[in-house]
Amino acid sequence: MKTKIAIYSRKSKYTEKGESIGNQIELAKEYIRINYLNININVDVHIYEDEGFSGGTLDRPQFKKMIQDARNKYFNILICYRLDRISRNIADFSGLINELSELDISFISIKEQFDTTTPMRTCNDVYCFRIRTIRKRSNC
Repeated sequence: MKTKIAIYSRKSKYTEKGESIGNQIELAKEYIRINYLNININVDVHIYEDEGFSGGTLDRPQFKKMIQDARNKYFNILICYRLDRISRNIADFSGLINELSELDISFISIKEQFDTTTPMRTCNDVYCFRIRTIRKRSNC
């Protein structure tokens, strides 16, 4: 059976600071090489990139395409570099994680080492961790 993986990357604007779209994708590909290809799993990768779009909204062209592809079962694992690449809005993030779970799609965030393919990572774990991350970044 072929494992179908989506990589999502986002950056609000092009700057030399932070993780570029290209770097986020390379880190995700490296994660795939280490965790899937090393054990001879056949992998098909779809890449979705939104550069110049805020994480405060889900109104992003490639994000919308990715969600539609998820609903059409084009992939069964979603990988991103960091949780806030998906959304900076807790309600949006929680809704996405719930929808992915209902679609039987696993979610992996490389930076935070979140992996819902493991039994210990429920949607509630991801949600609670996301709240702590946002508070830490906001100095709350």
